[in-house]
Amino acid sequence: MNETPDINQTTTADDGGLGPQEAAALLRQTEQQARRKFNPNPPLLSLLRAVVVLCAYGAVWLSVRGQHPYQGPSGTAIAILYLLVAIVIAASVAYVRRANAGVRGKSRAQPGEIAVLATAWIAVYVFQGALYHAGVSHAIAYGIYPATAPLMVVGLVGAALAQGRANWPTFAACLTVAVICCGAAYAGPAGAWAVAGLGLFVALLVHAGVTAWLQRA
Repeated sequence: MNETPDINQTTTADDGGLGPQEAAALLRQTEQQARRKFNPNPPLLSLLRAVVVLCAYGAVWLSVRGQHPYQGPSGTAIAILYLLVAIVIAASVAYVRRANAGVRGKSRAQPGEIAVLATAWIAVYVFQGALYHAGVSHAIAYGIYPATAPLMVVGLVGAALAQGRANWPTFAACLTVAVICCGAAYAGPAGAWAVAGLGLFVALLVHAGVTAWLQRA
């Protein structure tokens, strides 16, 4: 007498099992999707930063061009600069909080990384105060240094953090920012604002475009 096969014990290759190659491909796809979803520098945010940099640095440059001797930005230009920076910081914090909701592990922004970036940013301006008290000229204390040093230092720190996450578009963008600011320092106290602003604007536009292309790939 023939026995009826037990359907619970009968399996085939088409029952949904994944081979090693399929499982590896699925894992890579999942990792890529996670990186795209939790990218702390999405295209729209990079675009916002590009516009803010152009407007902020442009406002300062308009207030210092033609100064002989160089005295530094006007109070109105400084107010515009810090207002726009505050807008970018608020937008960045809001996005990171939303992206981190329910996320654990390396995909989540770590408090230590945020602390390092904040410390680097604050330290640059504390050092600027030391330059002023040491009697450094306005051309350096209120021109070349504030136009280049903050983003140069933060750019290098950001590049190091992005490299640790293997976020290569952000790594390249941060490193480019640091290089642009270093070169802008040779444009003089007024020219540094213009060169840095235009250079950073272009770099952030490129980063937004590359990130958007990678998300669609």
